[in-house]
Order: sequence, then C-alpha cells, then structure tokens
Amino acid sequence: MGFQFDPNITGFISGDFTNLAVVEPGGLGTSNLVLDPTKPFEINVTWEVTGPLAPLWIAALRTASPSWSVAAYAESVGPGPELLLKEDAVTVASAFDQLPDAWRWRHTLNVPANVLPEEDPGPGGASGVYKIVVTAFLNSVLGPVGFDIMGFTEGPVIKVEDPI
Repeated sequence: MGFQFDPNITGFISGDFTNLAVVEPGGLGTSNLVLDPTKPFEINVTWEVTGPLAPLWIAALRTASPSWSVAAYAESVGPGPELLLKEDAVTVASAFDQLPDAWRWRHTLNVPANVLPEEDPGPGGASGVYKIVVTAFLNSVLGPVGFDIMGFTEGPVIKVEDPI
C-alpha cells in the first residue's frame, strides 16, 4: 500500500494509513479483491497522525474543522470510469486512540451496489479492473496554505465480476 501524508515534519508530526481493506458484507469479513457489481461493498480504513506536534496541530484545526473528509475513488485500469465512490465526514473527536503523541481513526465507507461496471469485452468497453484510492483531509482556516492535514493511500486493485 502506497501512502502519503502532509504535513510530514520528521520527528515532529507525520501521518500514515495503517489499514485499507475492501470487504463485501455477508462474505468472510476479510478483504476481497473480486466484487459482485450488484452488491454493496465496504472500504475499511484506519489512519493516524503522530509526533509531539500532533495533538497541538489537531486541536488547532478541530475548532474550525471538526470533521475529516474521507473519500474513496475508483480509477479504471484500462477503459472505464473514474469515480468518487463515497465521501463521509468523520469527526475528529471520534478518534479511537488519543495518546499524548498519536491520534488514530478508523472508518467504514459503505459503497452502494451498481456503482462500478464489470468487464465489457466490446470495443471501448469497461475493463472491470479498478485501483482504489482513499483520502483523508482535515481543512484549516488558520490562514496561509500549509496548516491542512491531507493524506492518501493507493489501495488494492479490484476486479468487478458478476458471479453468474
């Protein structure tokens, strides 16, 4: 899983996605890379912001921006759509772990059925293969650019295929 977070000031503040899993409800509850297009699915993410500046930075932002904007995108590999799958607001206060130098969140994005087309082998048809990308953004209204917290991770490549 590739990841990126900003700000990333070595020894002071950094961020990381520690989990990204695509899961079909009713299945085995584990990550699934082949999805039925007629069924909803979930994208489970966990991320953290750590370092001695993390609590101060987050406290300063959460006053004006009390929620993270967490979004999942699908990028077609080959022909097909590029889509925003789901976007949710996740309150900063919902961190499941708040240590002196680390805050951690987890969230499930529920993606409805029939969003991603399966492979269409005809000319120009969709490939049915998609790369998942998830972003977490905490907006700053503190003045100049540079106080926002933004992270992204490139998740798994999935295949959308009707099982019949």
